[in-house]
Amino acid sequence: MILLLTNSGDVTTDILMPHLTRHAEVFRFNLDLWKEYTWNIHADGYEITDPLGRVCTEAQVGAVYERKVMHIPMSIDVPAGGCPENWLREEVFEIWSGIKDLAYGSGKLALIHPSPSGVWKKMRQMRLAAKYFPVPAWQMLRKVEPQCGSPLVCKSNSGQNIGKNRLFNVSKVNPKRIDLEFPWFLQQAVDAVSDVTVAYIGGKLFASEYSRADMKGMDCRVPTSEGKGEWKPCELSTDEAERVRAMMAETGFTFSRLDFLRTADGTLHFLEFNVNGQYAWIDILNKRGMLTAIADEVMRVHNRNLPQ
Repeated sequence: MILLLTNSGDVTTDILMPHLTRHAEVFRFNLDLWKEYTWNIHADGYEITDPLGRVCTEAQVGAVYERKVMHIPMSIDVPAGGCPENWLREEVFEIWSGIKDLAYGSGKLALIHPSPSGVWKKMRQMRLAAKYFPVPAWQMLRKVEPQCGSPLVCKSNSGQNIGKNRLFNVSKVNPKRIDLEFPWFLQQAVDAVSDVTVAYIGGKLFASEYSRADMKGMDCRVPTSEGKGEWKPCELSTDEAERVRAMMAETGFTFSRLDFLRTADGTLHFLEFNVNGQYAWIDILNKRGMLTAIADEVMRVHNRNLPQ
């Protein structure tokens, strides 16, 4: 059995499910619907029951795959006096983080797992990437003047919503007009012709490109979410692919989605990688075999843990 940790609104999970269920039984735990489940976690194992009465025990589980363990909405505004619902959310989240940790310790955690070499926050990512790709000059600052060139964009370091489920989008800023009391993450703007995203799955690469020809603003997530433009399959050069694989080998991750900007001269400029980023939209019909590659990685761990 595969224990799949996610949420009820994750379309990527919905798309992937048939590629897993044809090989093994899948027990889906949706964190946002936690009140519909029962569980008993103890020294000797765990038993989880879903809303349909299906039971998952630790002894049955061959692989645990973390897709997107999050509440819907992702966050709630907490008043100054505290909020019991927010406390409950954190308690439940920690329980399922613990299940994932148990799976890691027993060799059952598939595809999405911690790196043996640390956490890999953005600043460390960019330092490593500079060995393999151009990285736009960047600076995280407070109470000091920007020194990373111009023009500049501001970015979110945490990726958290800023209230009412709104994202902090990448935007151009005037360095002379920013409030230096704020903890800024600034980066030199790149005059790019396209965005390139690459899904790295156990050494296999699946790349897509989004043209900036008609894009307004600096954040491709905005027009993408509005259904404007199209991400099209693209091929990395042999050299680019080798550099991606070498960089990811240094991190120790099995899966990641890497984001780049491509300039008119063909150069790829590294932005960041997300070790549990969305990916189904890159090959939603599995024409390139990306969903099969995901399922194969999960099944590899599952089959390894089957009773001999």
